[in-house]
Amino acid sequence: MNLLDFYIPEWFFVALNLLILILALKKFLWKPINRILDDRQDLVIKTGMDAEEASRLRVEMEQLREQMDTDMEQRTLELMKEARGHAGREYDRIVADAEKKAELILSAAKVKAQQEQERMAVELRRQIAAVAVEAAGLVIRSNMDSDHNNRLVEDFLAGKDVSA
Repeated sequence: MNLLDFYIPEWFFVALNLLILILALKKFLWKPINRILDDRQDLVIKTGMDAEEASRLRVEMEQLREQMDTDMEQRTLELMKEARGHAGREYDRIVADAEKKAELILSAAKVKAQQEQERMAVELRRQIAAVAVEAAGLVIRSNMDSDHNNRLVEDFLAGKDVSA
């Protein structure tokens, strides 16, 4: 048989084998390869979308961080102002308490000084009276011999007025 001879049944089987091979390659090779290529294309598109989404989210996160920084600074200033106000009120309260205590101490000291002054005045009067009595005793002893003094003592003992 010659290679150029055309034998139909043989060419029919070759064509049939070629058709079966093409269908098998299409089913088992071409479709999975196309599916893999489509999946890769979807993945590339999805990755691009994810990158755009990530970029958008990054911008939003930066804006949110800046807003949070601003809010935090503002809240910090408010807290510091509030703390200063509280400290001022606490300072005023402490000063007022100290002034009240100082007033109480001063009034107690004044009362104690007044009492001490009165006690000293009483003691001074007592000492003056003792000195006066002693001086009067000395005067009376030195003048006791006189008749006038005797009569004064007798009048005093009798309850008569001796001032004249």
